Amino acid sequence: MGHLLSILFQSVRRNLTLFVAILLVLASGNWIRGEWKTIQGIVDELPALRSAHEAVGAYRAEMTQGVVRQVRQLSGAATQRLDTRIRTLDDEIRQLQLDQDKVSFVSAAVAGGDAVPAVLAQTARRNIDIELRRQERAYLLALRARVDAMVNRQAAFDKLEQIRLAHVTVYTALQAALKQRAAIQANAGLRASIFFTEPYRQVQALERQIQTLRIANDGAHKAYLAQRALLDQLPTLPARADFRIDEQRLAAIAAPLRERIVRAEALAARNVVWQAWQAVQPLLPAALGVLLGWWLVPAAIRALFYFVLAPLAARRPPVVFAAPERGAPASAPAEPHAGRDGARISAVSHKVALAPGHDMLVRPDFCQSQPTGVRITTKVLFDWHYWLTSIAAHLWMLNRIRNIERTAGPAEIVVSSTVDALDEVALLHIQPGEAFVLQPRGLVGMVYETGRRPRIRSHWRLGTLHAWLTLQLRYLSFEGPATLIVKGCRGVRLEDASSGRTISQDATLGFSANARYRTVRAEPFIPYLRGTQPLLHDTFAGDGACYLYEEVPRNARPGRRRDNPLEVLLDAGLKAFGI
Repeated sequence: MGHLLSILFQSVRRNLTLFVAILLVLASGNWIRGEWKTIQGIVDELPALRSAHEAVGAYRAEMTQGVVRQVRQLSGAATQRLDTRIRTLDDEIRQLQLDQDKVSFVSAAVAGGDAVPAVLAQTARRNIDIELRRQERAYLLALRARVDAMVNRQAAFDKLEQIRLAHVTVYTALQAALKQRAAIQANAGLRASIFFTEPYRQVQALERQIQTLRIANDGAHKAYLAQRALLDQLPTLPARADFRIDEQRLAAIAAPLRERIVRAEALAARNVVWQAWQAVQPLLPAALGVLLGWWLVPAAIRALFYFVLAPLAARRPPVVFAAPERGAPASAPAEPHAGRDGARISAVSHKVALAPGHDMLVRPDFCQSQPTGVRITTKVLFDWHYWLTSIAAHLWMLNRIRNIERTAGPAEIVVSSTVDALDEVALLHIQPGEAFVLQPRGLVGMVYETGRRPRIRSHWRLGTLHAWLTLQLRYLSFEGPATLIVKGCRGVRLEDASSGRTISQDATLGFSANARYRTVRAEPFIPYLRGTQPLLHDTFAGDGACYLYEEVPRNARPGRRRDNPLEVLLDAGLKAFGI
């Protein structure tokens, strides 16, 4: 009944959660739709508005330069040419105004987001054309009026000069007549005053001529003064100003386009989605490049290792740590669970017979039970000469067990993993003169005669490509006599390598020192490229040689793969030192 109620409660809760989610989606539908339309409007319109504004600015600069050049060419033109250009400007302004009246913003808005910026830009260009022509026309009209005034003033100056010349002529004739009369009077003396004499008649004729010339001289002088007064009354022409474009009036033409951009930018500034898009958009090419590099560079490196370095390593000589007579195969006690081939030497638990005069070092989490007649002390490190290896392989703070009752016989100690249910333990006997290369990660304990601790040797292999490809530059070998207690996931197997055997590198725990060890390329290529298969397998060969491995590679177990780069780097460093 309780199980039925639990199922019913879970079903109600799941459907209620789904119902609430549907309500939230429907309630936010209008908001999502409005935000989406806003984003689409911004995406469609804002870039087009900015582009149109830049195009209008460029068009304005180009047309301004053209109008300035045109006006400079007409600065010294005659009245007729100025009148022709003014009439042309009037016709162009009239036609541009007719075209401007045909623009329909309603049809542009219906056409789409890109049409409004185009229409605004087209309207701005027409208004710029109209405004520039109006400014040019106003300057040309002022220029024509100045030309007319200059023509009238020049005519007045010419007439004044004519009057002056006429006055000079009359005045010269008057002075000549006066001189001539004075000369006759001086030469004739009294005769010039006697009636009916020739000098008298000449003097009288000159008097009449002088009188006429005086009247003409006075008239010419009055005409000169009158013309001078008329010329002074004419307006003084100021210096001709250069043609300048009224930039403020032109800037006001593009105001609707700028206002539209400001509104769109303000709308974009309030939209979080648009801000996120603006922040991400410049990074998209670089991100795509990094993504391609993320996939292609590792693939290229894997191809290089697979097709070049791995075959090259396979052709290199194998690695041998000891002569055949020193590296006799290690042995294991026969167990009922060993299987038909006798290769599986591990079990969930093992009984270790600790004879009197022998010591046993074992990790506390693998020491399941022991008799009461043994002495248990703590050993800080497995080996002080290899302190880093001991710490990294969890071989520290070990239990040191010693059988002190020499007459009671061997003490049976049960060794088993108490923390990991998949770990099994195996006992590996190394006889005197034998040596076995073992990875410390698989070692959990050791049994040896008191005072005759087995020797551990370091073997560096810096000159072989096998070591560099596997990133294991140092190997540790254990020399007998001793019994090594090793662990492995799902079991440990010890197999003969006389005929040559290949195994996954992740599963290898160790091998006899007389084995010929080398690496070969794992087949095929696609699993390695996908990362589901390692690049190299371990190969062992040699008469009387054997190798030790765990049935399930520990690194292949879920949660054992390192994703943190620092952890991967640390593991690679520990592996390089044989830890």
